[in-house]
Amino acid sequence: MARLPYVSREDLSAEEREVFDEHERERGTPPGHIHRMIANAPNLLRRFSALALELRNHTRLDPRLRELALMTVGRIAGAEYEFVHHWNIALRAGVRREQLEQLAEFERSPAFNQPERAVMRYAAEATTSIKVSDQTFDALRGFLDHRRIMELAMNVAFYNAVVRIIVPLGVELEPDAHKN
Repeated sequence: MARLPYVSREDLSAEEREVFDEHERERGTPPGHIHRMIANAPNLLRRFSALALELRNHTRLDPRLRELALMTVGRIAGAEYEFVHHWNIALRAGVRREQLEQLAEFERSPAFNQPERAVMRYAAEATTSIKVSDQTFDALRGFLDHRRIMELAMNVAFYNAVVRIIVPLGVELEPDAHKN
């Protein structure tokens, strides 16, 4: 159950409503529950949305690797909202359904190659213990340049922040949200 209200556009002042309008222009959809909850502080929603869009649309990190990392964060955190929404994004980015169904077994599953495992291991270690082992980090260096490692680190850090909003504040799935 949501612990704060889901703010609607009409709840905002005339000047703050632009954040909802901007969301619809950039994404082509109305704000979801997470955005509507963060809109309790509209100034933060503007910056949250800008960083989310930058991480999703303007990095050089392979979108499949990004989504495998984000799904790992969502799974470990038990963030159903994140998991369901990124399930569909991951499929569109080229992650195979078989991989999504075997996320918990990524270390042993033949559905994943070594670079995918390295990215998911990084996401798992950064999520569960914050520290990342030298072995895990060195594995990333084998196939990612410095920029892409930073982009991975920023994505994992950002979505760890996202799940720490979703879970404690009880952000619920929208009635029409489901895994494809």
